[in-house]
Formats: sequence, C-alpha cells, structure tokens
Amino acid sequence: MVNLTIKEKFLLEGEKYQQQLAIDKYNDYALQAQDSTLKNLFSNLVKIEEKHLGMIDDMLQGKIPEINKKDLHPYYKNNSITSNDYINIDNITLTSIYDNNSYEDGDKIICFDALTTEELLHSTSSASSLEFEKSEFYNVLKYIIDEKSENLKYINDYMSKKGMYNNIIYF
Repeated sequence: MVNLTIKEKFLLEGEKYQQQLAIDKYNDYALQAQDSTLKNLFSNLVKIEEKHLGMIDDMLQGKIPEINKKDLHPYYKNNSITSNDYINIDNITLTSIYDNNSYEDGDKIICFDALTTEELLHSTSSASSLEFEKSEFYNVLKYIIDEKSENLKYINDYMSKKGMYNNIIYF
C-alpha cells in the first residue's frame, strides 16, 4: 500500500476526471460517427480509457496496478498498418489516401476533437508523472502515457488514410 501526498491525490483526481470526460466523449462519438471503422475506433478508445481509469482508481487507493506490457495497445493486436498506402482495421481496409477521400464533415470534426482530447490527456499525464518520478506509480503513468501516444497515432493514421488533412472545415 502506497501512501499518497495531498498533491499526488490532487493530481490523480485530476487525471481521473479527465479520463471520465474522455470516456463519456468517446462513447458519444461512437454513436455519432457515420463511418463504421470510426465507430469501432471510438469503441476501442473507450475500452482503453476505462482501463486507464481503473488504474488511476487503484492508485488513488494506494494499490499498484499491474501492467501487461505484452499488449501495449489492445486494438493493434489484430490490426496492422502494412504500408503508407493502406491500413487494416478490424477486417476493413482503408486504401490509399488519394483514393479514399470520402468522409462526413461531422466525422472529421469529432476526429479533430479526439486528437486534442488525447493530446490533453497525454500532456496532463506527462506533467503528473513528474511528481511521481521517485514513486512506485511512475511506471504506471509512463505506461498510460505510452498508450496515449498510440491513441494519437491511431486517430492520426485514420484521418490521414481518409484524407481528412487535405481539406479544411470552417467552424
């Protein structure tokens, strides 16, 4: 059992709050998305964020969560990016970015929002990890940060393959 300082509790409570916001947002986005691959991407992100939330809850209770490094990022297990021209996601192949520029503007908007959400989560986790540098929790936060990087890559790859960076949406 790890005893937390007031500052460490405060930081972990902030992380917990941000994780819950992301879970709620990604659940909504899984329902809003028009593209079935994007719906699946958000469903996967919910599972990952729920895992992170559970780890943070454990830390708030003074427990050291187990880290399974074999599965750094669960949905990459059966999905592979085999070239710069296409990506396979749950048996659906997105082909060349030049051939696959069809997407709904709403999907693009929620993808950009998801990117900024993951960037925020990555940033807050990184900042919090500095406070835990000499703690048993440092490796747990580092693991969460690594998964945030994978989330960013996954969203970015989806957007690139769909050609979402080729056109601008004005809000």
